[in-house]
Formats: sequence, C-alpha cells, structure tokens
Amino acid sequence: MRIDASDVPNNPVQELVEALDMAASGTPSYVWWHLEPDGYFMHFMPIKEEVEFKLHFAPGSERSRSQEVLSTTGSQVEILLPFWRFLREFQSHSYAEPHWTAVNYDRILAIGALIGGTSDA
Repeated sequence: MRIDASDVPNNPVQELVEALDMAASGTPSYVWWHLEPDGYFMHFMPIKEEVEFKLHFAPGSERSRSQEVLSTTGSQVEILLPFWRFLREFQSHSYAEPHWTAVNYDRILAIGALIGGTSDA
C-alpha cells in the first residue's frame, strides 16, 4: 500500500514511533497522517491483552468531520507489529532533510521487544 503523506505541519513517522511506544506500554495514542489537505487519524487503544485500532478519514484534516473507515481488535503482534515493521523499513532508507524531517529511533528496538518479545520482532 502506498500513501502520499506530508511531514508538514507534523511528522507522522515520529508520531507513529511515539504512538507505538505508548500503545505497547498500555497507553492510548493516536497519529495524524496529513495528506494535504485531507488526513487520516490512527487510534491505538490498548484493552487488557489486546489493542483496538481505528482509522478515521478527515476531509481537510478537520478532526471534527472525520469518519471511521476501519476498526479492528487484535493482539499487540497482530496490530502493532506491522506498523513497527513499516518504521524499520522507513528507517532503513535513511531519509533526511529536505526529503523528510528527522525521526528519533532511539527506542525502536525496545518498542519491538515490547511488541514481539524480541528486539528483532
């Protein structure tokens, strides 16, 4: 799957790193993927041993007008691991300014360990 995301006015890749860290630790989180002008809001809601994932589309990136397009629940491995793998793939390309804003990957291996029980997940 391919989407044309923007790193203006936010950095959704950095937000995703932080959201996965929070969700893997049991804290609800969300990410805004700005598509200029529309956007997606991804919500991660830990519920006991599972994670509920919801995806909302927002015309003009107006959160108040967003509509749910997907909702699913599964284990951390089922829900969070694919996003973690995306981050590792993105990290492997070493994107830098002006192509993409810097991302802090300091906790990426620890997040993988939280999600899959191994730093290699």
